[in-house]
Amino acid sequence: MMKKGFGIVTILLVFVIVFCVKGTVMSKENHERVKQNHYYAVLEEEYVKRAEELLDKEGYMDCGINFTRVTYESGRREYTVLIHHRKIENLPEAEKAKLWSLLSQVEFQDEACSFRYEL
Repeated sequence: MMKKGFGIVTILLVFVIVFCVKGTVMSKENHERVKQNHYYAVLEEEYVKRAEELLDKEGYMDCGINFTRVTYESGRREYTVLIHHRKIENLPEAEKAKLWSLLSQVEFQDEACSFRYEL
């Protein structure tokens, strides 16, 4: 009888230990994710600011910039940059390609990120 009670208590203790360890690991993963999201938020904000400055310099004042992202579970991020400006809409494709090239120079360099432009 005593051996049976000892076995049950042992099993319960193992479950408690596993639960505690799992909670600690998940908490650490969430902390890392929050830290990573903050890091990218700073980069994204800086990118939009630099893109606005570049467009102003190129003569496209007060552009509307729609900057969206898709974040995959793997950590990879895919950004879409949609720029609204009447002058840009009427540009020939060669000029749009030049503008796209200029914008790609202000992208933050991160292997996990890719950019797509819609002008």
